[in-house]
Amino acid sequence: MKPVKRRKFIKDMAKITAGTLVGGYFIDSTLFNEARASTTLKASVFVSKNGTPAENVAKVIEMRFGGIEHFIGPDDVVVINPNGQWTNQGGSNCACCMGLIDLILYRPGGFNGEILFVENTQFNTEGYWTAFGDGLLRNGPYNFNDMIAYYHSQGHDNVSGFRLWNREMDWVNWPVITGPEEGQGWVRPAWQSPVSGVSFYLPYPVMRSPYSNRLIDLKNGVYDNGYEDQPTLKYIKMPNLNNHGTAAEQDFAGITSAVKSFLGIAEMEGVWQTGFDDGHKNLHTFHNDIHGNLPAQKAYACGEAVGAWMQFCRKPDLFITTAEWVGWGGRSENLASQKRTVGLADDPVSLDYYMSKYVLWPCYPPQNYFDPDYDIDNNMTRQTMNGCHSRGFGTVTGNEIGAYVYDFTSPRTFRFDIDRMILKFRNGEATQQEVLNLIEKYNQGL
Repeated sequence: MKPVKRRKFIKDMAKITAGTLVGGYFIDSTLFNEARASTTLKASVFVSKNGTPAENVAKVIEMRFGGIEHFIGPDDVVVINPNGQWTNQGGSNCACCMGLIDLILYRPGGFNGEILFVENTQFNTEGYWTAFGDGLLRNGPYNFNDMIAYYHSQGHDNVSGFRLWNREMDWVNWPVITGPEEGQGWVRPAWQSPVSGVSFYLPYPVMRSPYSNRLIDLKNGVYDNGYEDQPTLKYIKMPNLNNHGTAAEQDFAGITSAVKSFLGIAEMEGVWQTGFDDGHKNLHTFHNDIHGNLPAQKAYACGEAVGAWMQFCRKPDLFITTAEWVGWGGRSENLASQKRTVGLADDPVSLDYYMSKYVLWPCYPPQNYFDPDYDIDNNMTRQTMNGCHSRGFGTVTGNEIGAYVYDFTSPRTFRFDIDRMILKFRNGEATQQEVLNLIEKYNQGL
């Protein structure tokens, strides 16, 4: 191959038009609406489809970070919070979860940290932790307990499954505490909604790792006689995409994905209609009329409380929605479609907007309420998003979201691929010809 002259190299480099910098990456033309060039983008969503579950997970990580090693450090403590309340597609896709765990375990440079796979299920149900037989349909190969057992059988004792329990289910091991100095338990920040005036607890767990025996304070980090000199804590939300209602009808919650999945990390003492003994409500108490008589008010209250939880406790470092199978008819019903898709974003609202509108709704177009822009005042999905957005998270405006969509059946090059190749060139890790080849693919739309 002939060497590339410097003049030609500079001339070809100039073919790349300037982009808009969002979250460290250049947004290219893969947007919801290409006629909105003058609109300011506020969020990015990274989507991969038609690969295997592991391929799709790896691709969205690569698109967002350039590789897992640029997000997860060699000694990090990683908390992964899936959906585990329901069987079938109601649980986060197991193969996708394993794809993420494998990426971390085998990251370039090695991994000496630990992974905690953590979920709190309502009441005393075991959900996907113990699913078997037909309960594994559309979501195998393992239930979550068996998945953890598999990793242990492979010598990865640093992968732990951790079932959270409400205080009323296990008073001894899950008391109410003020911080990790008191050991494992629930910390209960209080908050009052400025919209409804309802008082909430927004509990978060302090967990004792079954692997390292360290305390994992989900809000403040790893604790071992103090927070100093401890590994970095990374918190990843990994829900599945489903309709929360049944028979393809919307209910008070709309879709269940990134926003609503926070009900699986907080303590929910008492039945969901009443909340805690002293009058504070939990994140699930929006089915009665304390927030107003309208279903939309209850949906808004759910999202608002989730946004407050992220403010008072911790915003996850990353959101990954699995959509290998999407239950458009419900979380465990047979009305489901295989979409072979994974979505990733830095906030839950923008991710839910994209995944509902462009992944779930096409599964069953007659249900317009799957579109968050349809009949907004009565759209439970949109009202849940609006409530969370009101606390400062994400955007509910499609024109403010930039989406990168990679299809394994029709691969393409993105602008950030070129940016990274140029960086490699500057570091002596790529040649001029490799940069030019990638630019040519980009300009050809390949």
